[in-house]
Amino acid sequence: MAEVQTTYTDNLAPAYPGMIANGEIGNRITRTCEDAAGIGFGKAVYRGAGDHGCTATQTLVAAGSEDAGNTGTGTVTDAPTVSAGAKIGRYTLLLLQTSATGEYSVHDPDGVLVGSGNIASAFSGGGLAFTWANGGTMTIGDKAYVDVTGNEFLGITIAHEALAVLPGADADEYPQYENVPILTGGAPIWVKSGANFAQGNGVHVAADGDFEPSGGIGLDGWDFDNSGTSGDLAKIVAR
Repeated sequence: MAEVQTTYTDNLAPAYPGMIANGEIGNRITRTCEDAAGIGFGKAVYRGAGDHGCTATQTLVAAGSEDAGNTGTGTVTDAPTVSAGAKIGRYTLLLLQTSATGEYSVHDPDGVLVGSGNIASAFSGGGLAFTWANGGTMTIGDKAYVDVTGNEFLGITIAHEALAVLPGADADEYPQYENVPILTGGAPIWVKSGANFAQGNGVHVAADGDFEPSGGIGLDGWDFDNSGTSGDLAKIVAR
């Protein structure tokens, strides 16, 4: 059997990724790891392809459309580009003036203003990139939409101290097909930070899986519960 640990320090670490931080009540679910590379402790996971699966990768796609009641006939990019920061749901574009190059506002699925763009010019913001083209008489009040779909965030993987390490596998991770305990909220959990953070900052997941206060995939409702610098262990919570 593979050795989990062969060296020890004089002092125990105060915490480790995936460790529940205190005795608060937290909601937990279990899913099956679908990733061939495994999923580490204290990592964000998303709904998998199977009915009971989870994966460490979120895949989002977007589709543009126009309101049937528009006066203008301008169309939005059929398949807008999606990048980090996009939210699942409908983005609403509202034309603010009657003009072939008029300004329009962009609100995310939660109704938060993302930014503004202009007809016939490329827009980029909120994790989306697209163009609302000119057509007919583009009239104030015309609307367009960008619908983002994909596998939603489930929660943070909880560490399992007694998990056996299989030959060829890494310690501190769930191998493919293993049951994965996931914290969906309630109690704080320890994770690895990838940037400086402060108590109360919102939580985002970077491309490497570390947690940061901005950029990457935003985790709605989750906040940092302590302060520290890049590389420190951080407590995050959704209450």
